[in-house]
Amino acid sequence: MIKSIALATLIVVLLAFLGFQYYITSVPGLSEPVSVEETRFIEQDNSLLVTLRDSEGDRFTVGLRGDVADKPEETALFFIRNPDLVPYVYWPGLRSNDEKRVLELLEDVVRNPGEDGAAYRIYTVLKDRN
Repeated sequence: MIKSIALATLIVVLLAFLGFQYYITSVPGLSEPVSVEETRFIEQDNSLLVTLRDSEGDRFTVGLRGDVADKPEETALFFIRNPDLVPYVYWPGLRSNDEKRVLELLEDVVRNPGEDGAAYRIYTVLKDRN
């Protein structure tokens, strides 16, 4: 009986960790309209970052690290799903499904009037790569 309870508890804990890991490494479905809240270029890391905010106030930070100007095909995509809750940086693989989801999300942002240059730059790098 005790072994069964311990095993059930272990399974519940592992499922909770699995759900949390999925939450922090998935591209969110942001509510329209999505706008660019902040853009940054960090010279030390050669990183271009864009923070998006949806109509409900949820934030999503996406960026590229590497030489965007001269070697855009070698830049690495990264994102932070919820920087206020868990500041975890996720690095999806090149041409992965997560990269394509970020591309689709940015597609909606750059279509809006007053498109941001940094968001458009990340969008063009991902579009050329995929």
